[in-house]
Formats: sequence, structure tokens, C-alpha cells
Amino acid sequence: MDFITAQNLSFRYDTEYSQLKNDGQRMVLDDVSLNIKKGEFVAIVGHNGSGKSTLAKQFNAMLIPTSGKLFVDGIDTSDESRCYDIRRKVGLVLQNPDNQLVASIVEEDVAFGPENLGIEPSLIRERVDEALKAVDMYDFRTFAPHKLSGGQKQRVAIAGVIAMQPDCIVLDEPTAMLDPSGRNEVIKTIKRLNKESGITVVLITHFMEEAVNADKVFVMDGGKILCSGTPYEVFSQVELLKKRRLDVPVATQLCYKLRACGVDIKSLPLTNEECIALLSEVLK
Repeated sequence: MDFITAQNLSFRYDTEYSQLKNDGQRMVLDDVSLNIKKGEFVAIVGHNGSGKSTLAKQFNAMLIPTSGKLFVDGIDTSDESRCYDIRRKVGLVLQNPDNQLVASIVEEDVAFGPENLGIEPSLIRERVDEALKAVDMYDFRTFAPHKLSGGQKQRVAIAGVIAMQPDCIVLDEPTAMLDPSGRNEVIKTIKRLNKESGITVVLITHFMEEAVNADKVFVMDGGKILCSGTPYEVFSQVELLKKRRLDVPVATQLCYKLRACGVDIKSLPLTNEECIALLSEVLK
């Protein structure tokens, strides 16, 4: 069952600045069509300026299409009377966790969303505890957010969204400002929420090694969908991606170059572990 459906979606920012620059008609999103199923883990990758973040904001009706349609669980996002319903279904996690942390204590921050939804206090306590446990931050519930690492802050931001019990979490480059350890913490949390809780996950990222964890990958370029499919289907198209100056996972790139040098590699790996296993066989 499709949870998010975009039909020929186009969008432009009509600002005074764009009019002064005579590019007011430039489409940031240009005729985008896609389907995301309920419970799916989807990654959307592409250059800065390719339209990824603008598309993320369409998913919870922060922005609405200039033309075309976007449906969330059957609800048309351009229907202003249903905006509240859409935002209860789709939670958005931003790139910088400091922009989403509003309280001086972790558990108070996670409670902020449910409080604004008018949830009963006893249920809020239950939701906060469950959300913090889901992201392995329960032991830090009485800490001040500014004393946490970047990865821990981002997990608290994710807990704040989980506490509102959305059907889908959209994460807009959540690891861009984190070190490798913090990125690993966040990605592990996202994967667990998807697999164990069945939450639909849409991950916007420019780290191809993160995208390989997804069920489906959409590659954006110039506001359009360049290609889509499983990680294997997408990242096997090395030449297409390279022509658009897009990266592929390091393991894929290494084996692609080895194959170009005559090494008998039939399928390209996605992860370091797959690469090691493959080369161990090929180079025996």
C-alpha cells in the first residue's frame, strides 16, 4: 500500500529575490513522480541544490506543490484543512538538531510535541519513556541537551518526533553535521525503528554508504528523479551517476575500477564487507 504518492509534482519558490534575479520561473522540483509504500525505508540522494530538501518539506505539507499533486495516506497536501492531519502522520527531523531542541532537559524536550497535541499528561510520560528507550537515550532523560554529543542530540530530536507517534519519519540530512561515530549511532537508530516498529522512513542524504541500507533509492538531479530502484539497481549504474558528478559507495567504486582493469567482477558490491568477501573469492 502506497503511503506517499507524488504525481507530476513541480515546485518553485516565488520570492522577491528570485524575481529580481529573473529566475522566478525556475522549478526547484520538476515533474517528480514517486511512490513510497507504508513501512518502507527509502533513501533520496543527490547534489546540494538537487531538490532533496524541498521534496522533504513537501512530504509533511510544509510546502505544497506549485503544480501536480502529493498525497500522504490518501490525503491531498494542498488541502489546507487537512494540514494538521498530515503533520501528525509525517514527522520531520532537520539537519541541525540544535534547531529542534527547545527545552533545557532531555525528557522535557521530547514531551514538547505530545503536549502541543493535547495528549493527557499520563500518556505523555509513557510516550516520552518509550521514545527515549527506542533511541537508546532513556538513561540521559534528565541531562541538559547542550551536554550531549551531536549524535546523541540527533537521537533526542528523533525521539521528539517518535513521541508524537507518526506513521512516517522524514530525516533531512540528519548526519551531515556529525562525526562518523555520531552518524553510525543515528543510522542504527533509524534502521531499528523501521525494522522493529514498522515506521516508514525517508532518509535524505548525500552519504551513499547510508543509502545502501534502504529498500529503495531515488537519485535526484536538477529537480528531477534521475533514476530509482533497489540500492543494487541504482548503484550498479556507475557510468550514469559519474556523468552527473554523483558518487557511488566506496566499495562499489573500487570494484568498478578493478573490473575496468580486467579483474573478473560480475556484480558490484555495496558495502565494505561485501567487497572483502567478493575480492577474497576473485583473487584466490
